[in-house]
Amino acid sequence: MENKSLIQSIRDFFCTCPLLKDGAIHVDYLGVLPTEYSIDGVPAKKEVKAYIDGSALCQYVFTFGSVEKYGSDVETNIENSGFYENFVGWLKEKSLKKELPSLGCGREALSIEAESEGYVIDARENMARYQIQCRLLYFEKGVKEIT
Repeated sequence: MENKSLIQSIRDFFCTCPLLKDGAIHVDYLGVLPTEYSIDGVPAKKEVKAYIDGSALCQYVFTFGSVEKYGSDVETNIENSGFYENFVGWLKEKSLKKELPSLGCGREALSIEAESEGYVIDARENMARYQIQCRLLYFEKGVKEIT
């Protein structure tokens, strides 16, 4: 099995989410029109725990964001918040069922979770960017030394 980048594995996994509207899922880019999504890496320590054989418990921290309609209409804003509540639930369900991203040789996904609730990070006249911070926890095999 070929190794993909972690962000590609996460993107492929998110493409299976039935909650996402027909919007594009970008990486490190988010347009200005609803509804588009973006997965953006966040600076964080990779290794959570190192083992003597060189393997490690690792994490990949990222945000998942979207551009949504926004404004004084309470129902629209409630719908946006509801989407992120449901998305957090979807991640939780997938982790419980062990239906996780495929990471390729030498890496195994253990869980994927939201570390925050959805929130507005940038609001304009009639559009807003919402996001949540997430974390993929995975095991990475060590490289065996040849002696």
